[in-house]
Amino acid sequence: MIVWKASLRRLALVAIALACAYPMLRSAISSALVTRGDALFYARDGRAKIKYRLALQIDPGNVIAADRYVFAAFLERTSVALEDGVEVAGLVLRDNPEATAVRMDRALCLQRLGRYGAAERDFERVGQERRDVQALALAASDAARSLDAAKAKRLLRLAERIDPRYTPVRVALARVR
Repeated sequence: MIVWKASLRRLALVAIALACAYPMLRSAISSALVTRGDALFYARDGRAKIKYRLALQIDPGNVIAADRYVFAAFLERTSVALEDGVEVAGLVLRDNPEATAVRMDRALCLQRLGRYGAAERDFERVGQERRDVQALALAASDAARSLDAAKAKRLLRLAERIDPRYTPVRVALARVR
């Protein structure tokens, strides 16, 4: 026979324990979802993005989940996915402006959408913050597409100062000169 009063009391205790534990376990649960998403992503399973999004819903500050989600959106190559990736990256970057991996992925999505000016700004910021020659070269390419040759040249020279042996920058500078 079920004793309802005792059963409801136990159920209430379990609910209170879970409610108290959730804030402490939130980041662990989010990280576990990212790990599962990675396994699905490497298996080329489309459900990976769902896991990354759920990880972000549980812990909006999970920059790794955001990075993976936006990159998956970039690889999906549909305008809907790219726009969604840009939106998610914007939300994460608002609270974590130092998240250069998310900013780089957002720039790739923006570039794919044809928004070269916005992509160039993100690439430039990543290039300067991380001293990333590839990001600076991409920023220069987008500046050239936006018909700002002077800025493209400046970005290429900055990239050349960081790594004078990086071939794409040397080739681009030779073409510009």
